[in-house]
Amino acid sequence: MAAPELKEGRARAGSRRRTRKLRNAVAAVPAPLAALLVIVVIAGIAWALFVPPWQSPDESAHFAYAQSIAEKLAVPSKGPQTYSTDQLTADHAAGAGALAFRSTQLRPDWSKHDEALYLAAAPHTSRTDGGGFNPAASNPPLYYAYADLAYWATYGGNAFDRYYAMRLWGISLLVLTVIGAWLLIGEVLGPRRLPQLAGAAVVGLVPMTTFMSTSVNPDAMVITLWTFALWLGARVIKRAARPWDVVGLCAVTTGAILTKGSSYALVPAAAVALLIGWVRCDGPARRSRALLFALVGAVCLLPVLGWIELARSKGIAPVNAVGKAAGAPVRPFSVRGFLSYVWQFYLPRLPGMHLQKVTTELSVYDIWLREGWGVFGWLEVRMPEAVYILAAAFTSLVAIASAAIIATFRDRLRWQLICFFAVALVGLLFGLHLTEYRSVLAGQGAVLQGRYVLPVVGLLGLAVGLVVGRLPAAWRAPVCGVLIAGMLLLQIVALGTIGARYYT
Repeated sequence: MAAPELKEGRARAGSRRRTRKLRNAVAAVPAPLAALLVIVVIAGIAWALFVPPWQSPDESAHFAYAQSIAEKLAVPSKGPQTYSTDQLTADHAAGAGALAFRSTQLRPDWSKHDEALYLAAAPHTSRTDGGGFNPAASNPPLYYAYADLAYWATYGGNAFDRYYAMRLWGISLLVLTVIGAWLLIGEVLGPRRLPQLAGAAVVGLVPMTTFMSTSVNPDAMVITLWTFALWLGARVIKRAARPWDVVGLCAVTTGAILTKGSSYALVPAAAVALLIGWVRCDGPARRSRALLFALVGAVCLLPVLGWIELARSKGIAPVNAVGKAAGAPVRPFSVRGFLSYVWQFYLPRLPGMHLQKVTTELSVYDIWLREGWGVFGWLEVRMPEAVYILAAAFTSLVAIASAAIIATFRDRLRWQLICFFAVALVGLLFGLHLTEYRSVLAGQGAVLQGRYVLPVVGLLGLAVGLVVGRLPAAWRAPVCGVLIAGMLLLQIVALGTIGARYYT
C-alpha cells in the first residue's frame, strides 16, 4: 500500500475510533438526565435571548470587565472610563442604562431606525478605551476569562453579537450545574434515577438559577463550582480521600475562590471533608494522604496568592471591601449586635432587642426565599406574590421532611456527610451575614440578595431527592412527574413576568 493510502487509512480508522468513543460517551448518559438537560438547555436559550440587554444585576460592569480581559489582557483598574465606547454605544442604542431600575416606567426601544443608527455608529467605536474603575474589579478574573471564550468566538461581530454569545455560553454552566446536582444526589443516595431526576430538575429549573446562569455574571460559575465541590466533598468522605477526589475537590475550591471572594467560605467545608476522608483511610495510607494534602494545598494556594498580589499591585481590594459611608457615624462591631441581627433576619424580633431588620418583612422570606426563587431585572421585576408563597411552602415542606428523615439516621458515615454539608451551608451564610452586618454598621445599608445563596442550591436538590427516595415506590414516579411539571410551569410564569414587564 502506498504511503498516502496508508496515511488515509489510518486517518479513517482514527476517525472511526473517535466516533465510537463519542457514541459510547453519549450512550453512557442516563436517559432521564439527557432528557432533563435538553429541557434545561431550551430554558436557558429562552432566558439568554428574552431578557433585554444588560437587565441583570451589575451586568454592565461584568461585561466591561470581560471586555477588558479580552481586549487588553488586563483586569479593570485606574483609568479614565469604566465602559468602552463600543459598550456605551450599544447601551445607548438599546436604552439599557435608562431602563435599569425603571422597568415599570420604560420599555425597550429597538426600532428599525434605532438599529440602523447603531449599525452605522458601531464600526467607529473603540473596544479598548474602557477598563477603568469598575465596581466588579474586586472579583478575580476566572469567570471573565471563561466568558471571553464566547467573546473571542464572535469577535468579528458587534457588541450585541459578543454580548449575546456570552449569555448563551452561560448555558454550559447551567448544564454543568445540573450534572453536578445529579452526581451529588447519586453519590449520597446511590444511583437512584427518580430521586436524582427530581432533585436535579429542581436545581436546574429554579428561575433565579436559569436567570443568573444566562447573565454575564460570575455568580453563574460560582453556582456550578459549589455544586461540584459538594459532590466531590461527598466523594472524598465516602471513598476515604482517594487521590483524584482530593485533587478535584481542591481544584474546584480554588476555582471558586478565583471566581468570587465569597467562595472563601467554601474552604472550611473542604477542610472538613479532607479531614473526615483522611480519618476514614486505612492506617498505612494516612501518611501518603497527608503528603498529598500538603502538596495539593500548596499548588492550589499559588494562584490565589497570585491574584491577591495582582490585585494589590493594581490598587484593587482582592475581595469586596465594606467602606464607610460619607458622614455616617462610627459604629463598632458588636458580637451581641451581630447575633441580634442574625436572629431578626430569620425570626421575629424579641422584646428588648434593638431593631436590626434590613427589610420591612421577615428578611429570610424577603431575600432568601422570594429573591432566591426569582426576582429579575435589577431586582425590581417580581412574579405574583402567590408564586412566592407557594415556593416558600414547598421549600419549608422539603426542609421539614428531610430533617425528619435525617433524624432517623444512625450510621456514622451519613452524619459525617451531614456535617460536611452543614459546614458548607453555615460557612456561606455566616460570611454573607457578616458582610452585611459590617455594611450596615458602616452606613452602607443592606447588601444581601437572594442570588447569593444559590451556591448551595445543590443541597435543596439533595433534600428533594432524599424525600422522593423515601416515598413509597408507587408514588415516586407520579410525584417526580408532578414536581417537574410544576418547575416547568414556574419557568413559564417567570418568563411571562419578564415578557409582561418589558414587552407589553
